[in-house]
Amino acid sequence: MTSIVLDGEAEGASGRALDHLVKLDLKVLVRDPSRAEPEEFIPVFHRWITERVLPELLIDVADYSHVHEGPGVLLVGHDAIYAYDLSRGEPGLLYSRRRETSPELEGIDALESRIESLLKCAFRACDLIEAEPQLEGRVAFDRHRLELSVNDRLIPQDDDTAATLAHALKSALAAVGTENGGAPVRVEQISEARERLTLRTR
Repeated sequence: MTSIVLDGEAEGASGRALDHLVKLDLKVLVRDPSRAEPEEFIPVFHRWITERVLPELLIDVADYSHVHEGPGVLLVGHDAIYAYDLSRGEPGLLYSRRRETSPELEGIDALESRIESLLKCAFRACDLIEAEPQLEGRVAFDRHRLELSVNDRLIPQDDDTAATLAHALKSALAAVGTENGGAPVRVEQISEARERLTLRTR
C-alpha cells in the first residue's frame, strides 16, 4: 500500500476544479473493533428510518456483513449512504455522499465547505451510534483517524488532486474544531495507483 505524507498547500486551478466534486466518502475508524458485531447495526438503522432520526430522507437497510472486509451494514439515503463499514479490515462509520438535495446541504460551493459538511454529517452519526442504547456504549469512534476518498472516476487521481484534498481536509478539520492535542494533522495518501484516491489522517 502506498503511503505518501501530504504537507504542501494546494491552490489555483486544481482547487477550483474540485469545488464541484460532490461524490466523496468519509470514514471514521472505530477505537475498538472487537466490541460490536456488524449485525447489531441492522435494527439500529431500521429504527433511524422509522423514527426519522436524521434530517434527511432515509430509504432502506442493506446487510453485507457476511462479506469478508466488505461494505458491512448500509443505511441507504437519498443524498448519502451511511454504513458500518468493514473494508480494509478496519471497521468504521462510513458517510458516502452521492448528491446534495436536502435543505441542510444547499448552497455548498467550495471543496473545503463540502468536506466540512461531510465531517459534520459523519460525526453526527458517530454521536448517535455512541449514544445508542442497543449498543450499550460498546462502539466508540476515533475522530482523529479518518479516511477521505474520491468516489468519482472523472476526477484525476494525481498528486495535485491529492494535495488539494489534503489541504482542504486540514482546513475543514480546523473549522469544525477537531484537534489532536495541539499536534499538527498529518495526511497521507494510502491508495494505490489504480484505486480510488484515498487519504488518511494520522
